[in-house]
Amino acid sequence: MDRKPLQALFQKSNLVSALLLASVLVSGVAVSFVGHENRRLHNELQRALEQRNKAQVEWGKLLLEQSSLTNPGRVDKIAREELDMEVPDAGRIKMVAP
Repeated sequence: MDRKPLQALFQKSNLVSALLLASVLVSGVAVSFVGHENRRLHNELQRALEQRNKAQVEWGKLLLEQSSLTNPGRVDKIAREELDMEVPDAGRIKMVAP
């Protein structure tokens, strides 16, 4: 009986088995890496969302502060009391044509 075809078959099957084993190992490492990367990116997203929420709260506070500081009554009071300003008489107002 000639053993060469049988040996060639075992060599081919060993090669296929080695390739399949390598594929399984690479696939396992890839799954682990992708899972780790997914968790890392999810944590980064959560931090970014938290930072955005804090910025929105700060923006709301700044808008509220701006509206209170630019209240016409407050501006008029500061102009009269601290800067000694007054509304001019109608005769002192001059219109400038563009």
